[in-house]
Amino acid sequence: MATDYVKEQAFFDRVAAQTQIKPIERTQLERYRKLKNPQLFGKEFMFSLAAPLAGKRVLEIGCGEGACSIQLAYCGADVTAWDLSPKSIEVAKQRAALTGISIDFQVKNVVECDSFGENCYDVIWCDLVLHHLVDSLDSILQKVKQALKPQGLFIAREPLAYARWLKSLRRKIPVAVEATDDEQPFRQQELEIIARHFPRYQSKAFRLFARVDRITQKMTLLKGLARLDRLILKLPHTRKLAGNLVIWASK
Repeated sequence: MATDYVKEQAFFDRVAAQTQIKPIERTQLERYRKLKNPQLFGKEFMFSLAAPLAGKRVLEIGCGEGACSIQLAYCGADVTAWDLSPKSIEVAKQRAALTGISIDFQVKNVVECDSFGENCYDVIWCDLVLHHLVDSLDSILQKVKQALKPQGLFIAREPLAYARWLKSLRRKIPVAVEATDDEQPFRQQELEIIARHFPRYQSKAFRLFARVDRITQKMTLLKGLARLDRLILKLPHTRKLAGNLVIWASK
């Protein structure tokens, strides 16, 4: 069944309409500039792959309410950021203004775009968005590759489809998760599509026990669990237990 992008837009418009807009805290800006724990946390690892960002032209696809776009720009990038949801873009613009950051935010459905440009961007950044676009993943990645400059970097972080037993266990844990009907965590077939466009892509798994970040932000606890995750996820056949996969490749 094809993704219903009208429903997707409406869902994220509703979520954004409930947001209390505040500037990004300085600690959350500095965290992704100084990168103390890039091997423990997927988002910090993404920033480490893209660093140094100063002077680089970055396209963020699916920017949501703009937090990551602002962090990228704070690190010196020239950021263009797209999202399907007009309300999310409205929130993102206000949040960037409150934070004192300049970003080119645009409402855009990337599925309907004929092109993202040609040889335009040093980095194309997709954070937890491509699993909403699996029906169009092949064409999107074609446009991503075309839009990257020579040696430009594609970086994505996506949820992985759980093993069946883990999915059954997950249903018994009462943690609310915002999700749309059409999203599909990555399976082997999505990774095979990436490999067609970026044959030398690399990946790194994160978030096993560190999934407790849904209910607590106590950094001491999260670091400890992330260190445990790092050890476990080095073992054979454990990647299927991970919550997220960071994927990257050069053009």
